Amino acid sequence: MTRTAPARQDSGSSDSFAAAVEEERVLLARCVEMAYESLRLMPGVDTSGRTLVWFAGHLLQAHRRAAGTD
Repeated sequence: MTRTAPARQDSGSSDSFAAAVEEERVLLARCVEMAYESLRLMPGVDTSGRTLVWFAGHLLQAHRRAAGTD
């Protein structure tokens, strides 16, 4: 039995998908950075725990609402 390779998708659509994934990754990294910098200034707040994840998630939602994508 021989296996055939799956049909390739249109490279244009995979390029646009890769660009969208990269844009989302950069936005998420920016939100984590902003959350960390904001929480770092607050005394007694753990900047590497649940609070960081919670705050970064809310910043990401705010960015999506502002962009009109959510």
